Amino acid sequence: MKYHVYIPTLLTLLLVFPLSAFGQEERDPTVQIKQGSEQSFIGKSNDFSMGEFILPPDSHIKEVVWNFGDGTRTTGDAVRHTYERPGKYSIRLSLITEEGDVLEDTGQVQVFSNVALLLADESLPEDQVAAKKERASQEDLFLVVLRAAPGGTEVVTEQLLTNQLIEAREAIQKSPIIIIQTSGSVGSNVLSKFAQHIKQASDTSPEDLSITEKGIIMLSDTPFGVLAPAAQSAFNQLHPSYILLSKPQALDVLLKPLSPEEAKQKIVGSAMGHRLLGEFSARTIRDIGITNFMSFGINYLVNKGVPINSVTLILMLPVIATILSFSRQVVGMKAFGIVTPAMTTLSFLVLGLPYGLIIFSAILASGTITRLLMRQFHLLYLPRMALVLTGASLAILLVFGLGAATDNTALASFSIFPILILALLAEEFIALQFKAGAKSALTVTAWTLGLSIGCYFIVSWQLLRTLFVSYPEIVLLAIPLNILLGRWTGLRLTEYIRFRRLLRYMQ
Repeated sequence: MKYHVYIPTLLTLLLVFPLSAFGQEERDPTVQIKQGSEQSFIGKSNDFSMGEFILPPDSHIKEVVWNFGDGTRTTGDAVRHTYERPGKYSIRLSLITEEGDVLEDTGQVQVFSNVALLLADESLPEDQVAAKKERASQEDLFLVVLRAAPGGTEVVTEQLLTNQLIEAREAIQKSPIIIIQTSGSVGSNVLSKFAQHIKQASDTSPEDLSITEKGIIMLSDTPFGVLAPAAQSAFNQLHPSYILLSKPQALDVLLKPLSPEEAKQKIVGSAMGHRLLGEFSARTIRDIGITNFMSFGINYLVNKGVPINSVTLILMLPVIATILSFSRQVVGMKAFGIVTPAMTTLSFLVLGLPYGLIIFSAILASGTITRLLMRQFHLLYLPRMALVLTGASLAILLVFGLGAATDNTALASFSIFPILILALLAEEFIALQFKAGAKSALTVTAWTLGLSIGCYFIVSWQLLRTLFVSYPEIVLLAIPLNILLGRWTGLRLTEYIRFRRLLRYMQ
């Protein structure tokens, strides 16, 4: 009976004194400043807000006062302030209660008068970014770094950098030079997309950003001859003071306050290779010839707002088709024709190979399971395929759901069209299962997938992509090559292997 008395008493104590209260000391009243960065530049809007705070018991907030160290005071939980002079400023946050208590916290911000904008992808290692910013700050230069997260596809990287550049309006206005360190034509494509955005935006113009007064310096290991046409196209859209191509090693000499002319002379006067682009290097309509008419056409399309990534994928399609034609006619690899592996390769280029394989595997698995489940109903072909595609669509939704649940924005935000192309490949696989059995279907699907992955690695080579965008006339070589392949009458490589004993006997 004792236990029956103690149990209600124990429960009452737990309700009055929660377990979380045992072993804890009462925390002192406090307040914290939450700020975006401890470094800024003149003319930049800086956001400050009140972070975590603990009030005295039975107290209520009366007022939140900010002192920014430059003679300016304001009130509010979240505020924005712009500094007009360089220097180090102490920020003071005062939280005043109705009972007369004052809680305070302090912070610091260093304001620079000189700014340079650096746009980079994974070709600039992340561990070097902090070192570059620190070196620039020692020279009284605030280096604004816009960098895409590594691991994304080229399309995703370009879009991320373009979005960051659009949002960095204040830094663009203040910076006399824009430094771009990317692989291949990524930097040129970002500038082209940015120019297209400016043309379409109603609240921004090149004059507002003073683009014509700025120098753009592009740093890349890609040969200048390959990179120049794409960079020239970007120049023709933005019309800066100049675009200067150089090597990544030139970044170190630019980490100090420099005007566009001083930055240009620093690189031109050094031993590092360079190539200068401007109005003088732009080609006119009189320069059109049989060897460059496509280059003019591509530049015209991009200048009129056609997405550069769409142009690149279209130019890659004849390359992919020629590789597939060679693999079939000369090597002897069997696949689902030429359109399906070509479209699959383009899907991998848009989605990225890892995500493309994940989505393809999900579609393939769902299609196979649906086919096995429908076997007992003895349905006609078309209704069965409709149910298979229904299962594939549910699998795609499941992949999207997993991406959203794991906060994987890349997996949850893909365009539907490349996914539909992968669904077509899955349909070919299921249809062949109906006609020739699982073994034949797996063999042909494996060859198709292998060819698509091989083509993906070939056409995703940055130097090759930049070369074809800069000199699209090279694509025309696919015509004579495919004519030669079409007249091929010899044995295929796989046939030499298959009939090797017979060939030895004949010899």
